[in-house]
Amino acid sequence: VVLVPGWPADAPPGSKRLIFIRHAEGWHNKHARELPNYHTDQLGLTEAYWDARLTPEGETQAGLISVKMQWRQSEGIPQLIAVSPLSRALDTVALGFPHRPDDGAPRPPVISTSLARERIGLHQCDRRRPVSTLKQDYPWVDFSELESEHDEMWMQKEVHPDPFNSTGCSKRAESLLRWLSARAESYIAVVTHWVFLTHLFAPFRHPQLLQPFDNAEMRFACLVPKTYADEAAAADRLRETPPGERDEL
Repeated sequence: VVLVPGWPADAPPGSKRLIFIRHAEGWHNKHARELPNYHTDQLGLTEAYWDARLTPEGETQAGLISVKMQWRQSEGIPQLIAVSPLSRALDTVALGFPHRPDDGAPRPPVISTSLARERIGLHQCDRRRPVSTLKQDYPWVDFSELESEHDEMWMQKEVHPDPFNSTGCSKRAESLLRWLSARAESYIAVVTHWVFLTHLFAPFRHPQLLQPFDNAEMRFACLVPKTYADEAAAADRLRETPPGERDEL
C-alpha cells in the first residue's frame, strides 16, 4: 500500500481515508522555543518533562480541532481514532474529539498503539507513563495494544544512523501503515508526533506530505494500492508534459 495526499474521489475499494494530526503544543515545545537555556542545559533530558502535557495554548489548539471537524456533518466522524500512548497526544484527542452524544457527536472508538508514538530518543517527553496510570486518566481509551505496564520500548532507542533518519523509526512507521491497512475501518484519524510523521511520509515524496507539521495541524491522506498510485502518478506526469513532447501513437 502507498500513501497519497488528500482523499481521491476515484480511490479503489479497500482504500483508507486517513487524517493525520500532530499533537497540540506541549510544555517541552513551549520551553524549547522560549527558555534560553533549554538546549544548552539539556533540560529536555530531565524528568521535569517526563511525558509532557499540553500547555494552556495547546489545550486551546486541541479544542479548535473539534471546530475544524464541523465538516463531519457531510463527511461523518472517523470510525476510529488511533493515538500515541504519550499524554500530549491523548489530551489532544480528549479536547479535539469531545464526547457529545446529546449533540449527535459521540467520540469515536479510541485505541492507543505504540506504533504511533514519537521517535524514541533521549528526551523525557517521549517516555510514556505506566499503563495503569493512563487507564485512570483516560478510561475511554482502549490500551490493549500496549504490551507492557512500563515503558520497555524506552530502552530501544531509534537514533541510528541519525535521529532524523532512523531505521528503527522508519520500520515502525511501515508497521503502522500495515496495521491501518489491516483494520476493518475505512476512515481513521491518527494522532501522533512530528518526527514520527517525517519518517512515515518520507518514502512517498509528495510535497504536500513532506511539509513540517504545526502543533494540532490536520493533514489528509489516503492509503491506496500501489498499482493505483503508480497509475495516478503516470497520469499526472502526462498532464504536465507539453502535448508536443508526449509519446503518443
